[in-house]
This record gives sequence, structure tokens and C-alpha cells, in this order.
Amino acid sequence: MNVSSRREGSKAMQGRSHRRQDVARVFAWLSGFSAPALLVVPKGLGAFAMLMLVATMLALPDAWRGRDARTPRALHLLLGTASAVLAVAALSMCGSGADLSALDNPSRALLLPWCAWLAWSTCMRATSLWYGALAGLALAFTISMAQASWGVERAGGEANPIVFANAVLALLVVGVFCRPARNGFSMQLLLAALVALAVVAVILSGSRGVLPGLGLVLLMLLAGNEARHRGWRLGATGVALALLLAALWTVPWLSAQFRFDQLHADVAGYAQGQVDQPISARLALWSVAWDAFREAPFTGVGIEAFKSRVDASLYCQGASRHFCGLEHAHNDVAQWAATMGIPGLAVLLALYGVPLAIATRQIRRNRLHAPVGPSWAAGMLVFAYLVSGLTQSMFSHALSTSAYVVLVGLLLGMGMVPRDAAGTAEENGSE
Repeated sequence: MNVSSRREGSKAMQGRSHRRQDVARVFAWLSGFSAPALLVVPKGLGAFAMLMLVATMLALPDAWRGRDARTPRALHLLLGTASAVLAVAALSMCGSGADLSALDNPSRALLLPWCAWLAWSTCMRATSLWYGALAGLALAFTISMAQASWGVERAGGEANPIVFANAVLALLVVGVFCRPARNGFSMQLLLAALVALAVVAVILSGSRGVLPGLGLVLLMLLAGNEARHRGWRLGATGVALALLLAALWTVPWLSAQFRFDQLHADVAGYAQGQVDQPISARLALWSVAWDAFREAPFTGVGIEAFKSRVDASLYCQGASRHFCGLEHAHNDVAQWAATMGIPGLAVLLALYGVPLAIATRQIRRNRLHAPVGPSWAAGMLVFAYLVSGLTQSMFSHALSTSAYVVLVGLLLGMGMVPRDAAGTAEENGSE
């Protein structure tokens, strides 16, 4: 009788565990959908945070009971990377006397392993991010069109137009590379529509820094699917991108929107000490960052001290200009080197390099030759940030930082799920 009761109790416990796992997967799917879907909405990631927290609380009991199971080594690497970023930032904060708000963006790096763990432990389906990216791109297009109709010079929702354009690029990467592995006419038509939505939103934002990343995505999309005729498609893609670049330079409205018509005067003005235009300001900021790094190569000048270095520069001596209100170097390498020195450069390299290495290993291990799937999307998103970070300080903005750690974390976590486990989850309808 006691044995029978124990068996019934065990079955009941297993039943509750399975139901809790199913509910956790539902909340995980919803959190994965909400992250890209609400990315360009003010405080939109708050909904993702609540859903992720609920999914985590539901998944933790079973994860704790199964703690003896082998955890992917990639999760430990991501946790170590996030911890190193936070540690270097905290040391810089203490050394420079900055307040705790300086850790706002660096602390978001902890979402990288957290999101990866959640996606792995719940076998989150890639459709959550893909459908969310479709909704996010449609919303970004709507916002940009609405603002253009209201006469706003550069669309950006309630965010900086540069940050808005970077968010659109991240959504496009997920929408293009995290899609289902189908290449029929309907999918090709949908991809063309996604690219059109993203291009219009980027054009209306007037952001030039996102253009290289956008070109990279289009290059991989048009030339990377099938081995057959790849050379011809690669050449055609190159010609198309060259024509697009020519249009940006020669079409008056496009040239004015991206301020290409001011480039020559901007560069020439920098030689005469004028630093209030986009190009000349970046050149001057990089000069200030280089001087700051040379002064303290092993510690930097402090995580929040770059603005004071700008104010103290020769460009701001006896002059009140727009340049003197800038707070970051508009280049990730310059910003992290100037503020946190060589340790900052090391953790920045890890923040890009570790996720990229994990994504590459997943692609090779699973023999994902076609650029489709979470691992490919994670790798392409890292590359897009790398390219954009050449002219922008990507991790100086909360939205750009959050988009990177959340989306890359979820994508890498999905790539950690064994194919048989992912297939079983899909068959059981674990959305």
C-alpha cells in the first residue's frame, strides 16, 4: 500500500513538473517574441523583462533538480564574459569616483548568459524571435512613416535616430537569418518586404553609421543561400550595392537625408578646427580618446570621465559649441580604451569575440551550411554591431546594449539545444 502511494505521489509530482515546464515554455516563447516586437517602443523591453522573470521562476525548480545534468560549456563562457565586463566597469567606477549609475549599461551584460540559459533550459523555439522581428520591423516602419508625415527631419520614435536605426538593423538580422529554413516564393516575397521595411526606416532615420551593417546583411542574404550560381549572385549583389551607394550620393533628396552633400565641407572644416559637424566631431572625439588612452593606458581615465576630457580639450577652450556637450567617442574601441584602458579593450573584445566563437562552433557542429537559424543570426548580429561600432559607441546607449545582450543571448541559447530536443519540443507544441 505504501509502495503504491509513493508511486502515485511520484506520478503526480511528475505531472506537475511537466505542466510547469509547459507553462515555462509558453512564457519563454512570449518573452522571446516581445523582445524584438517591442524593441522600438519606449520602455518596450519592460514587458520582456516581466515575461522573462516569470519564465525563469517557472523553469528554475526543474533546472535545480536536474543540476547534475551537463550544462553547456558555452553558458559558462558567457557568464564569465559578462562577469568580466561588470568587474572591469566596477573597478573603473571605484577608481574614478563615479556613482553607481555608471554600471547601468555594463550590468546589462549579465542578461547575455541569463537569456542564453533560459532559451536552452526551456528549449525555446526560434519562431518566437522570428515572429517578434516581423512585428518589430512593421512597427518601426510605421513609426518612421508617421514621423516623416509629421515633418520630423530624422525619424527615431522617442529614441536617438542613430539608436533607432541600429535597432532596425538588429530586427532585420533576426528577421532574415532566424527564419524557417524554407526558400519558396512566399518566403522570398516576405524577405523582400522585410528588407523594404528596414531600408525605408533607415532612410527616414538619416543614420549613415548603419549603412555598412545593412549592406553586410543584404550581401549575405542575396549571395549566401545556395552554392549554385553563387559567384553570379555575389557579383550582381555587389553591382546592386554599388548602384545604391551611387544613388545615395547623386539623388539630391537621399544625399541631403544622409548628409552626404556635406562630407567634403565637413572634412575640410575639421582641418580648420571646426568640430561641430558629424564627421569632424568624430575625428575630434577620436583624437581626445587617443590622448586619454596614452595618458592612462592601463586604467583609462574613468568610466564616466570621457565627457570631462572633451570639455578640457583644446576644442572647447574659450568656446561654447555643440561638440563640448558630447559624452562618448562614437567608436566602441576608442570609448572603452579611453575610459577603461587595456582591460576595457580586453573585455570589449570578449563581449564580441566569445559570442562570435560560440556561434561559429554551433554552425560547424551542426553543419549549418545555409545562413539560416539562430546560430547564424547570432553571428551576423555580432558582425553588424562590430561594423556599426566603428563610427558609433554602441554600448553607450541602453537600447543598443539591451538589444545586443538579449537577442544574442537568446539566439545562442537556442543554438545550444540539441536538435532532437528542439524537434521534440516542436512536436509537443511547446509554444
